[in-house]
Amino acid sequence: MLTIDEIKNVSFRKASIGGYKPEDVDAFIDEVIVSFEQLKKEKADLVRKMDILATRVEQYRADEETVRNALLASQKVADSSIREAKEKASQILREAEAKAQKLLIETNGVTAKEKDNYLQLKTDAVQLREELKALYQRHMQAIDDLPTAVELLDSKEELNKKYPTKDIPVSENNSDNISDSVSDDEQNIQSVSAPVQEAQQETTVNNDEARAEHHRKFDNLKFGDNYDVGEE
Repeated sequence: MLTIDEIKNVSFRKASIGGYKPEDVDAFIDEVIVSFEQLKKEKADLVRKMDILATRVEQYRADEETVRNALLASQKVADSSIREAKEKASQILREAEAKAQKLLIETNGVTAKEKDNYLQLKTDAVQLREELKALYQRHMQAIDDLPTAVELLDSKEELNKKYPTKDIPVSENNSDNISDSVSDDEQNIQSVSAPVQEAQQETTVNNDEARAEHHRKFDNLKFGDNYDVGEE
């Protein structure tokens, strides 16, 4: 490949007959030199640009490697975060299920206990009802055994028929005996009425005891937050 110096120093042999004009050859050589100098300058520019491009390519490659590493690191962090989040969510779910199961068991236990208490109170109420009915029947039987006013009148008439009496004048000496006799009659009447009064008192006491027993059994029973059986 010719250089610019070789083109400048070139010499031609002259032909004996004819040949080229020296001025034409020199002009052509000058043009060739200008062209070569332009090409050399363009080549230098291209080489410089290629160096710049090569440097940028290397920089881009380095940046690409950095970006790739950053993306890989981000992907690893994302995968780790997702895995930790899933594990934490699974743990929270397991704990929630365990708490729900425990709460369900406790609720079932409380419900069963309240049902048993309610049924026991119902049983006590039935027993109390039967006891009250039996007591009431005994009192009614005792009352039925007592004489009525009609029976009293019948007995009086029957006694008057069987044992008639006459009005006898009473002297002052016999007034004390008659008074004693009247007192004895009053005592007899009181002795007859005493069992009735005792039965009535027994009924009252038994009723009071039954009511007290009812309150003892049902005072502490509560259903819900505001309902209290003892308030009835």
